[in-house]
Amino acid sequence: MQQVLNRIQRRDAFLKFLLFFILTVVLAVLAVYFNYRLPTSENKVLREQAEVQRQQEATQGRFVTKLGEAVVLLDSLDRNVAGANLEQLNIQLTGKLTELELLRQKGDPSAYGRMNNTLLDKLSQLQYAKAQVRELQKKADQYNAAQQELNTVKSQLAQANNELDAIRRGSSIH
Repeated sequence: MQQVLNRIQRRDAFLKFLLFFILTVVLAVLAVYFNYRLPTSENKVLREQAEVQRQQEATQGRFVTKLGEAVVLLDSLDRNVAGANLEQLNIQLTGKLTELELLRQKGDPSAYGRMNNTLLDKLSQLQYAKAQVRELQKKADQYNAAQQELNTVKSQLAQANNELDAIRRGSSIH
């Protein structure tokens, strides 16, 4: 058997070819793997985000419904309907505000969370302000009634003084 003169160079060339061939095949397989695997994981993340968004929308829808009910009750406080029990309306409104408090997502940094917090705070402040207005209206009504009673008493006093003066004049003549 005859020995090939460039056997070492041929073997080195073959090993280099084999190394680059394996490297190329591995890169091609990895590219195909990531081409199919990565979108699957991204789709999973996107599905989770979409589900969170749907839940947030549903919660916001319930919040808006309860908010509408609370606004109707708040408007009912302004009406002086005969037989309307303001205390009962106040209790119902407080219940709605409690339901809204449970629906709002505490610590939610999203626009919905900030908006819900602001709306709930403003509704509570408005309820308090309306209660203050009712109290002031009661006091103004009491003041007006007292003022009318004072005017009535003053006119009765003036009339009594006039009668007393007339009696004094009449008794001094005799």
